[in-house]
Amino acid sequence: MLEKGVSKTNCLKVLKFIDSIMVPEENFRKQVLVSLSQIFGFNRTIFWTADSQGNLYDPLTYNLEDSLIQDYVSYYSQFDLLHPQKILHRISTSNTLRINDIMPFQEYEQSVYYKQFMRAYGYYDEMGVFLEKGNKLLGVIGFAGSKQEKGFTAYDTQVLGILSKYIVSPLDTFARLEGIAHEKILFEAHSNMSSIGMIIVEPPASIRYVNPAAQDICTELTRENKGTNSIKSFIGKLLENHSYSRILPFVTTVRSPALLEITIHVLPSIQTQSSFQRKPQYVVYLIPKSQSASRIASHDSDKPALLTRKEWEVYDLVQQGYTNQQISVELHISFNTVKRHLQNIYKKLGVTNRTSLCYKLNS
Repeated sequence: MLEKGVSKTNCLKVLKFIDSIMVPEENFRKQVLVSLSQIFGFNRTIFWTADSQGNLYDPLTYNLEDSLIQDYVSYYSQFDLLHPQKILHRISTSNTLRINDIMPFQEYEQSVYYKQFMRAYGYYDEMGVFLEKGNKLLGVIGFAGSKQEKGFTAYDTQVLGILSKYIVSPLDTFARLEGIAHEKILFEAHSNMSSIGMIIVEPPASIRYVNPAAQDICTELTRENKGTNSIKSFIGKLLENHSYSRILPFVTTVRSPALLEITIHVLPSIQTQSSFQRKPQYVVYLIPKSQSASRIASHDSDKPALLTRKEWEVYDLVQQGYTNQQISVELHISFNTVKRHLQNIYKKLGVTNRTSLCYKLNS
């Protein structure tokens, strides 16, 4: 239901606007600006992507000069009264603000922002719609108007406040999907470079991801079974003595026909809050045993070694997916000692977390 006080004509416009922005992600922001112009007459607009700190990037414009955007980004954004970094504290009470909501026009006319920037491009008034979801800023739509035009009204802010609700939802969805896609690219880039095999499995035996190292190792382990799918054959044999309803973490060692020793570590996948995850997944890590031993030996002979022998032992268990508690049990040291070793390793190698650590030593 639309808010009280909005005219029937504008109610129909809002419905038309909602229908018009139901477009694919790549066209969404542009269509929002086109519809704001064609349906509501806002003819000079810019749609920014924003982060939670109020930083603006990736501007998409409608009827605004490229030079204006360049000047704004390079210098005048610091003077913008409606820049989100200046007014994040006000967005929770009103997500649509005008210049005169921040400062009287008489004072604004004496500002650097107006005298050197807005007036130079023939603009006077400004308005911003701040698109926020769950206290997280996703984007900002800016509006510009000349002094000859009527100026932005309280009624404009009311209507745009309504429209913003229908812009935020798909914008949030698209941002989440973009984040997932970016994380997937980073994950695959790292795992593709790793010499540790990784297979993500969804019970009972659906293969969701296999990195190149895992493909090579499984081909070696099953090479006597010609004509079979090496990954499915390996997973089926590995789990034949385990219940599909609940895969408990376990570690085992096998030898390939070429007598290559492989440590296999099975762990539940990290669970997310996503409603799209259908079943719990688990990860099978395949670690060539000789790799760990040769790495430790080579660093023991290279004095002074970057890491101590105990730090290498901790690292190798991190590579195999062990938690700090599991490392503590495996190496017979305290939980706090594990944490101290990890902090020393991070400091020596200039990393901040486990993912960066594994990438650093596998690259």
